[in-house]
Amino acid sequence: MSPKRIALAFSLFTIRLAAADLTGHWSFDGDVNGSPIRLECDLKQEGTKLEGACKSQSSDFKLAGEVNDPKVRFSYAVDYQGSTYTLYYTGTLDSDSAMKGEIQVSGASGAFTAARQAAAKL
Repeated sequence: MSPKRIALAFSLFTIRLAAADLTGHWSFDGDVNGSPIRLECDLKQEGTKLEGACKSQSSDFKLAGEVNDPKVRFSYAVDYQGSTYTLYYTGTLDSDSAMKGEIQVSGASGAFTAARQAAAKL
């Protein structure tokens, strides 16, 4: 193998190791059929596994999903007027601090954007 090919292989390996880690605080803004969805989530990524604790205006909940850079998928269940609904998010990372995509819930769909928030200074 030529030195150029070795260097290229190494650089591609290094880029893959530097894939985005979603661990941190994220703000989500979305809309499904005119209903706004705003979330504040503390996400934790281990390998491809994604989990988090989120707050909306009406409830707190846990999400679970996966990351296959640049694709992100997760879901969570919420109670609304006596019924439980599961929201499914499918998105793409635009950078290590921004993503956007689609929300699916009970046959309806909408869009979302999300941004990583800076860590709070003590």
